[in-house]
Amino acid sequence: MSQYGDTNPHFWSRSQPDFAAPQHIQPEPRQPWDGHPDQVQQPDMIQLRPRQRQPAPPPVRHPRSPPEHAHQHPPSPPRHHRPVPVTHFHPVEGPAQTHTPLQARPKPKPQSHQPRAQHPSFGQGAPPPSREDLMYPAPNRTKPITWFGAVFCVILWLVIILGGLLVLIIYLVYRPRTPHFEIASASLNAAYLDLGYLLNSDLTVLANFTNPNEKVNVDFSYVVLQLYFDKHLIANQYIEPFSAFNTESKLANVEFVSSQVRLPIRVIQQLITQVQRNRVIFEVDGIFHARSNFGSLLRYSYWLYGHCQIELTGPPSGVMLTSHCRTKD
Repeated sequence: MSQYGDTNPHFWSRSQPDFAAPQHIQPEPRQPWDGHPDQVQQPDMIQLRPRQRQPAPPPVRHPRSPPEHAHQHPPSPPRHHRPVPVTHFHPVEGPAQTHTPLQARPKPKPQSHQPRAQHPSFGQGAPPPSREDLMYPAPNRTKPITWFGAVFCVILWLVIILGGLLVLIIYLVYRPRTPHFEIASASLNAAYLDLGYLLNSDLTVLANFTNPNEKVNVDFSYVVLQLYFDKHLIANQYIEPFSAFNTESKLANVEFVSSQVRLPIRVIQQLITQVQRNRVIFEVDGIFHARSNFGSLLRYSYWLYGHCQIELTGPPSGVMLTSHCRTKD
């Protein structure tokens, strides 16, 4: 509250103002109208005198900062303003109005000036939706065929993984190897032509079947050998089933007899040339169905293909000079 009388209403003077109040203006008596047209009824004119206002004193500016010297006192109020004794007024408090001491009032928390993030789908200034107003998608029920496909894929992958582990374990334990087919010896007993283009021959070979495995037995259930000359089949022979145990070799004496086999003229001329040179070349192919036994429960069946190229001297007492064989599955 200001301490000067010019700004504090409690210090204003209660005396009469310096200027006189305006006098009451009495309007002139109204004359009655007799109805003559020359006589015009004039309205009552009220003369007003403008109110004269006393110029207000210039406002006194109070410095915000304290005086330079602490011993100086603030200036006294003007003389024409006389102080009025201070009267304490007690304002009437309403039913909901209460006084709280300044020290007991809680301090307002500083509010951050960062704008609140709004959802892009709402307008500018619109409040974001509450959690209860949001619409969540209904969960879709999985179809039975989807579950069946997932279970089937899981079982398939488990079978593949377990099968791979089983094969790896068997390979590391038994170390299986493919059996070999070879021609140990051969003899050409006869080879001549009838009518210049029909071949008659007699060839005997000693076939050798070797099992190189140390822990696996091999059973041969189907064995067929075929004799070729210049890629033309001239004879074949079937061998009875047999078994080869660990690191065992089986020998089979096979005789190829051909009678009246028709050959092209080019092949006949090549045969005559080889007999004259005392070096006749034949080819022996074999087809085998083998089964490897890894104990009494686990067995593995497969097919083998053998190919041998042998070179012999001319008949009637031809013997084998060289032999090149290979076996593949």
